[in-house]
Amino acid sequence: MNNKTQLIILFAFLTVVSISALSYFSNSDNDVVTTPEVPSTNTVEINESTSTTQPEEKFIFPDESLQDFISKIYTANITNCKTKIEFAYSEPECLKDTYEANLLIIKEKDFYEELSLKANSFLVANTKDLSQNKINKLLEIIKYKEIIENIEKESTLISALYEERFESSIKRTAIFATSEELLQSQSISYNFLKSGCINRDLVSSEEEWVYPLELSEKDDEKINFSLKIESTIKAGPDCMGKLVTSILNDSRGWTNITEKEFVLVSQENADFTFIFSSPEKTDELCAPLETNGIYSCRNEEEIIINFFRWENGAVDFGNDMKTYRLYLINHETGHILGWGHTGCPKDGAIAPVMMQQSKTTDGCLPYGWPLYEIVDMKYGLDTFVSLEED
Repeated sequence: MNNKTQLIILFAFLTVVSISALSYFSNSDNDVVTTPEVPSTNTVEINESTSTTQPEEKFIFPDESLQDFISKIYTANITNCKTKIEFAYSEPECLKDTYEANLLIIKEKDFYEELSLKANSFLVANTKDLSQNKINKLLEIIKYKEIIENIEKESTLISALYEERFESSIKRTAIFATSEELLQSQSISYNFLKSGCINRDLVSSEEEWVYPLELSEKDDEKINFSLKIESTIKAGPDCMGKLVTSILNDSRGWTNITEKEFVLVSQENADFTFIFSSPEKTDELCAPLETNGIYSCRNEEEIIINFFRWENGAVDFGNDMKTYRLYLINHETGHILGWGHTGCPKDGAIAPVMMQQSKTTDGCLPYGWPLYEIVDMKYGLDTFVSLEED
């Protein structure tokens, strides 16, 4: 083959390559790439018809995404849920709303699943010719099938929960915790829960009461409290002041409801007072309430902590003095803030802090933080359990 013939063949080859490249790169993101037209004597079978040049069909993206559709349905139909909280039980009205909203979404299952399959097929056939933006959009649509399946599973669970709650004559919110979560609940910033600030080496004062020396100024933007300890009690007042302050200002505590910090001040500047006293003195200060030498109380603006309990805890707490002391401080503070007693919502759930856990936890697990009360105030779930129902 002479040089002239070789040049003609090379020129023809480069011309074909150039035309193909030009056709590939001239396609925009808004158009589906078609196969470059190359003269051929063979026909290609597409959609049961024959054609020498048949382009791939465009994929039509929906005007509204599945996520937006779900959001619209939930907004319009779920009116009895304050928020979505992962508890074992929720209010039946909220469950009913969510279940019925899910059914409206599932009605469109066939449409979204078919769209998902089409998107998958289109992506497989055209990946090399699509922009990254279009690929991402198609991948999102491919997920629609899984999203619908998850909503179906959620609806089955909600139906079972709703049936249980609906058939029950008692509407309760029960909160459960793992062993690890219960252990974590005992940890606070001032690490004296275990000792309870008890110091056997303290020398008794000649005065009836001893007070902490480290005090803050009264602050009208905060809740001011004071503290005093009967002088016969072997507990350090400054240690106790820091311990109680640490409990009250913990993020798991009453500050979630008061939205104000607690600050330790002098007694004359206090909104209320913690008093740590002997069983005999507790009975005297709590009267006319009957504490019988073994219970603590709140009497008007005073919280009287029976030091016998502070040292020894309660039967249902076993040796867990940390949780008991958290409970004791938070329970009595709850009374100051206007909360009354409640009962155990369900066996195995954590006990509400406003339950009289010193007497019994009645099948609940001892717990020291006002979680039920926070749920009640922040999310509108009624957590009260009538004591007559226990």
